[in-house]
Amino acid sequence: MIRKQQITTSIRILSLILLLSHGSFGQQSQTDGNYRQPMDIPMLPSGTFGELRTDHFHSGFDFRTQGVEGHKVVAIADGYVSRIGIAPGGFGKAIYIDHPSTGQTSVYAHLQHFNKVIDAYVKEAQYKAEQFQVNLEPEAGLFKVRKGEVIGYSGNSGSSGGPHLHFEIRDTRTQWPLNPAKYGIKVKDFIRPAITKLMVYPADSLARINGHRKQQVYEVQGWGEQHFLKDKATVLAYGKIAFGISTFDMHNDCPNKNGVHAVELFVDSVKVFGFTADKFSFDESRYINSLIDYGYLAKHKSRLIRSEHDKLNRLSMRESGLSGIFTVDDTLVHKACYRVTDHFGNTSSLCFNIKGSRIEKDTPVKNHVKQNGCKVTAGEATNLKKTAFYASIPADAFYRDQVLEVAESPDKRFLSALVKFGDNSIPVHKAIVFGIKPEPGSINPAKLLIARIESGKVAGSMGGKLMDGYVVANIRTLGDFALVADTVKPVIKAVNFKPNSQVSALTSLKVTINDNLSGIDSYKPMLNGHWLLMEYDAKNNLLTYQVDERLLKGRNTFVLTVTDKCGNVSEFRTELRR
Repeated sequence: MIRKQQITTSIRILSLILLLSHGSFGQQSQTDGNYRQPMDIPMLPSGTFGELRTDHFHSGFDFRTQGVEGHKVVAIADGYVSRIGIAPGGFGKAIYIDHPSTGQTSVYAHLQHFNKVIDAYVKEAQYKAEQFQVNLEPEAGLFKVRKGEVIGYSGNSGSSGGPHLHFEIRDTRTQWPLNPAKYGIKVKDFIRPAITKLMVYPADSLARINGHRKQQVYEVQGWGEQHFLKDKATVLAYGKIAFGISTFDMHNDCPNKNGVHAVELFVDSVKVFGFTADKFSFDESRYINSLIDYGYLAKHKSRLIRSEHDKLNRLSMRESGLSGIFTVDDTLVHKACYRVTDHFGNTSSLCFNIKGSRIEKDTPVKNHVKQNGCKVTAGEATNLKKTAFYASIPADAFYRDQVLEVAESPDKRFLSALVKFGDNSIPVHKAIVFGIKPEPGSINPAKLLIARIESGKVAGSMGGKLMDGYVVANIRTLGDFALVADTVKPVIKAVNFKPNSQVSALTSLKVTINDNLSGIDSYKPMLNGHWLLMEYDAKNNLLTYQVDERLLKGRNTFVLTVTDKCGNVSEFRTELRR
């Protein structure tokens, strides 16, 4: 009797452990580095590791900071500061701490500022270099930190879209980002991932979905393990087919729709596709454009994770050896199931039926490739030269074979022919060297650039320099292009003071700098004949000088020179009185 009670009790305890380990608060893995949280406020994610972003995977966790800047950011473990980065975009103000005991590096980005000692060190280095943007690598013993020590304050610097902390854990040796959820970061999460759409694709010219050669989209309903296709739809298919899924995750007390940890697909219980966001190399991050349906993103501004494997997709987070394709060559019913897992163990499933549907009568495939199409074989370099342009396409430019529509036509709105080179639904991995020939007698070639054209209007600058009679740029997007000139100087405006005014009551001086097309190339602030540190917030086109002893009592001369990427120069000169 005692033996039976002991067994029953053991089973209950085991069941409780299993229950708590699923969707648990602050679930930790065996790889926990005994790290503490980077802030002493609730860890509410606004972005997760491996999340699908523009041209890259997110390399850490973003944590909300209650809508404000200035929260203390602390070291998650003992270590030393190995790197400090300051940039007008990207991570903005960032600090990197090596932890020799674990062989890992923690990263804290978009900071408002550092602690006083590090701030002083950075400022001295900036004045020495006469440059706001710096990348500093202090000696290992210079800035030792203890677990919980304040290293900086949360902010909104760089390319941040609002106050938050971007936090990473990296392997120190390789600098590969690692999933912080595996190393003790505590997040309250009892919410299962959501699955919103299913796409089914023909994987070759013979395949059919619901009798069509084109991809078919299905709306998804339900929740958790009970997701299903709207109206309990059955996919009718024949031949080789592939799949895509739209999914996101949410966390308790947090409204953000974030990325998931893993996506798996099984058909008839056989694994067809797998993706797991545990670690990756920055060198492979752009392979995201092969993982997702890039054309769907271009058209619908929404991302689908594709199952089909492109031959030049070298993404390590995608399970190798799986093609992502299922062949339907019968009239049976096949059961397909997606399983989606978030970063804290919550799972959701979508199961649906695929019924084989034989083709009674086939029709010839219409050839949509025009005579001016250019075939590019993935893995082979291709050189294309036309009357008005040329393109040098490297072997790794595309993930799979492509046929690019190319055309050139005279257009008086521009300073060259209007060139069509593919379309924006095709992702480019490695940059293409692209050159357009100017019309004879064009404006000063130094002012010319390659512009992206949409609906007949300039939509952005690709840059470019004159080389051997062509304006040449490296491009990573396809579409319509033409040459235009940028002859307009940048615009400089004082924000919180008037020129030739009294500024003694101000703690900072703010100036905006804007350019109409090519973009800001450089800026040089001078105060009383000496270089002045002005922080550059590129997203807001804002320069800020934090007033210090360099602004003397009495009259001061302030000169700001701004140059754009086509060599147009503006100067703002004023007297400041303190």
